[in-house]
Amino acid sequence: MKKLFPVWLTIDSDDVFHHPKFQGHPTRSKKQIEKKSISDEMILSFEKFDDWHQKNLELPITIFLIGQQLECKKFKSFFKKILEKSKKNGGQITIGCHGYTHTCWSAFKPNNEKFRNDLQIAKKIIKEFAETSWRPWFRAPGGYIAPWMAEILKLEKFELDSSINPTKFLSIKSGKSEKGFGFNGWNSVHKAMNNAGIIERPWLTTFYPALPACGPALHFPFLKYFANSTWKKFTNYRVAIEDEIKDKNVEITTVYWHLLDFSKNKGKWTPPINKK
Repeated sequence: MKKLFPVWLTIDSDDVFHHPKFQGHPTRSKKQIEKKSISDEMILSFEKFDDWHQKNLELPITIFLIGQQLECKKFKSFFKKILEKSKKNGGQITIGCHGYTHTCWSAFKPNNEKFRNDLQIAKKIIKEFAETSWRPWFRAPGGYIAPWMAEILKLEKFELDSSINPTKFLSIKSGKSEKGFGFNGWNSVHKAMNNAGIIERPWLTTFYPALPACGPALHFPFLKYFANSTWKKFTNYRVAIEDEIKDKNVEITTVYWHLLDFSKNKGKWTPPINKK
C-alpha cells in the first residue's frame, strides 16, 4: 500500500454562475444563466456546510474564496456567521484567494497587468473580511494556472499555490507553450512556482496520476466511484497542521471540493473523508 501523508482539506467557494461554461473562459463560456449575487443552492450549501463543520470541528479547513462574492451582502453575512460560530466553538477555518472574478487566466494570452490587478482587488477585499483567518495562499479559478503567473504571485507576496491537477488529461489548463506548440505542462508550472519561491500543493489524483479525483471528479458518472474510493484510502490519516502545509519539505495529500457540493443530493452530500 502506498504511504499515507498528512491531509490538507480545502474548499472552493464557486457559485453556480462561476462555472467556465457560463463565464470567465474564452471558448467554454457560451451558455447563458441568470446571474444573481448568490444562488439558492449556495444558501442551502452554507446551511449544510455549517452543520457538517460543527460536527467535525477537529478538522481544519481552508476555503479559497472569490473576492467578488463578498460584495454580496447576503453571501458576506452567511459567511461571517459561519466564521464567528466556528471560532467560538474551536473550529479552524483559514481563508485563501480564489481570485476576484473567477477568470480562467491560463486559457487566455498572458496578461500580467490584468492578473495582478485582479489579485490586488481580491486580496484587499478578502483580507479585510477574513482578518486573522487570512492566509497568502492562492488557487487559480478552474485550476487554470500557467508558469507566467508565478512571478505575479510572488510580487503580490503569495507564499503558496494549490492549483495543479497533475493529470496529463488536463494539462491544457497549464496554458499554451511559449514554444508555439502544445501546452506548458504541469512540470513547467511547478518549476516556475519553485523558482518564484512559492510552495506548490497539487491535488490528489487517482490511477497514479492518470485521472482527477478532486472537485467535479467526485460527481462525474463512473469517475466518481474511483475518486471517492481514492479519497477514502488516502484520507485515512491525520490532518495536516499549518506548519506542515507551509513546509515544502513535508509531503502532504491535498484534497478539494466545492462549497456548493453541500447542496447536492438534496443537501445530504458530505465529503468522502475517512477520518483518522
